[in-house]
Amino acid sequence: MFQESLVMPALYTQDEEAVIKRWIQQAPVYPERDDLIDSNRVAEISLYSVQSLLPKGLSITEDGTPVLGRKTWDCSGCMRNDLLYPIHLFEINWADSPGWTWPEVYYATFLPGYDVYAVTLSQGSADSYDYFDLAIGFFRVDKVEQIAEKSSRIVQDWWQFQRNEWSQWAWVDVLNSGLVEAGLAFRLRDEVWQKRRKT
Repeated sequence: MFQESLVMPALYTQDEEAVIKRWIQQAPVYPERDDLIDSNRVAEISLYSVQSLLPKGLSITEDGTPVLGRKTWDCSGCMRNDLLYPIHLFEINWADSPGWTWPEVYYATFLPGYDVYAVTLSQGSADSYDYFDLAIGFFRVDKVEQIAEKSSRIVQDWWQFQRNEWSQWAWVDVLNSGLVEAGLAFRLRDEVWQKRRKT
């Protein structure tokens, strides 16, 4: 039996609990409409155990030294690695440049004590949103089979916001499938950008 009074302090600090509660009240969260500090903190709480799998931007200093752009963070909850399991949804490439990709990866993570799945995005650079990782929305499910569908809708809403507010062009490719298959990701993209696939 889940003992919230025992598990919650092992997963989240009091400050993190306040951040998660505030974020749930504000979600979905979008740049230029909301402060993204809580969104970033919820993403870092959710993604702690998969940090090494997240996109890493590479830049070159003036002296030619390569530098990885992604920062790592420490976990304040002693049981977080044992109880939070981010589910890899899929990873897209926003644009092709010679020798470069612009990846954005999506995860859904169940947050015990709140009974919600947080949907997150991660990029290899903080240039787009001022943060590497953001929690963009959440959902509740009655059946595990609903996770892919509900996650996909939150990601699709994220793309719709970018298209409407920033005239963002459509992403070009699926780099990795996860719980959400590439075919579904392309269909959702085509619905947002009203593309027709060649047959």
